Amino acid sequence: MTTLTGPAAARVSPWALSSFWFGTAFHWLLLLLILMPADVVRFVGEKQKGTYLGLLVGIGAILALVLPPLIGTLSDRLGKRMPFIRWGVSINVIGLVIMGLTSVLLPAAGLTGFWLYLLGFLLVQLGNNVATSPYSALIPELVPQELRGRYSGVMGQLQAVGQLLGAVLAFGLGQLGLPPVISYVLIVAVLVGSAALTLSQVPEPGIKAQPESRPGQHWASFGASLGRALAVVAVLGAGYLLLARTLPGFSLVMAFSLPALVVLAVIVALALERRGAVGMTLHPQLGSRLMTVFLYQPFLWVFITRMLFSLGQYSVQPFLQFYNADVLGQKNPGTATSIMLACIIVGSIVSALIGGRLSDRLGRKPIIYVAGSVMAAAAVLLLFAPSFVTALVIALAFGLGYGAFVSVDWALGSDAMPSAATYARDMGLWHVAFVAPQLSSAPQGFLLDWGNTRGLAQGLPHLGYYIVFGIAAACFMLGVLLVRNIRGVR
Repeated sequence: MTTLTGPAAARVSPWALSSFWFGTAFHWLLLLLILMPADVVRFVGEKQKGTYLGLLVGIGAILALVLPPLIGTLSDRLGKRMPFIRWGVSINVIGLVIMGLTSVLLPAAGLTGFWLYLLGFLLVQLGNNVATSPYSALIPELVPQELRGRYSGVMGQLQAVGQLLGAVLAFGLGQLGLPPVISYVLIVAVLVGSAALTLSQVPEPGIKAQPESRPGQHWASFGASLGRALAVVAVLGAGYLLLARTLPGFSLVMAFSLPALVVLAVIVALALERRGAVGMTLHPQLGSRLMTVFLYQPFLWVFITRMLFSLGQYSVQPFLQFYNADVLGQKNPGTATSIMLACIIVGSIVSALIGGRLSDRLGRKPIIYVAGSVMAAAAVLLLFAPSFVTALVIALAFGLGYGAFVSVDWALGSDAMPSAATYARDMGLWHVAFVAPQLSSAPQGFLLDWGNTRGLAQGLPHLGYYIVFGIAAACFMLGVLLVRNIRGVR
């Protein structure tokens, strides 16, 4: 069975459809990269800032890992998308208000308030996932397959513009010395405004709700699934902490085992396909059992390749400031990193719309081949850049590749959905492939420090950067090679 396409008659503006994604990109860049690090310092001081910021980011990543498939399943069963966006944005705004007021009022009064701040962040994560999981299903439901590249390109372009706007506003507000609460107000205004445009211009897809045997069964099923997922996360978290305390080299083992686990996942997927366990036909229990979606061949390989590209991205992105200081010798690495990120974003804006339109004509795979190869080459070349200016040119090239990849990303994911009855659930599960690699930043950071220490002892400076950036390049190229395995998609 081939992937179902959206109804050709449902023509909506790609800019209106992608508007909410613009607001979400602005929201997360300003919150995660600018506001939260500064807020944590005000709460706990310089000595414990890394520990508490890591706690916030880790909890957020786990929620973003668990919630999308569950909320997507509930949305599929109720047959609704837009109410989830409304309720999700409302909860998100409440969380932002709590974070903003807590970060301003309590430190001024001599109170810590970190745990109230954490509560606000949990509400932000909950609300954002409630909104974005069903929202992710709108492209496959409303956009015909032959136009998905164009729509995916617009979404990638608005994502980059939102990030660039957030960075520029953060710089401007910092130069003016305005209080952080202004930034929270701006986030709320942009998020609500972008969501309002999408809600007013994009119709409800009109999917059929799944029948229930008794009132409230869908919500009871959702609660039970959420409870089981959180229990698994709690057990895994406790196990990780126990191993970290009892085995001094555990973080190093985690860092080195990460590439091995990825290779193992690829080998298992290839073995399953060779044995005929995965294919182009739907599994009989696909509608009721979450993990059987991986028995649909296109979705399996889209998920794996998406995870590889994300793993490559998060192997480099968190350490760009350290790279500018240690490898390029920049005296102000923060400013240098801001300029480098601006080059990446500008490059991605240029290529996003072009790549999406080309993918409708040439197919998704050729764009991925070129984009992934450019990103891999840029990750390696950064290690040999003789000057900061050269590094900026390489960063611009990386941005061109990244923008082209993002422009095809949503279209490729939409094309690989196995069933129209579970779009929100499966797009939510596909989103996990983007979120899960964020958890690799901690062991990759440990690997970076370990490599640099060993390199200095053996006369190989910056060895840690060669290892981490090399892993990134390998992930990009492996993703390029495996994209060809996706059958039924050009």
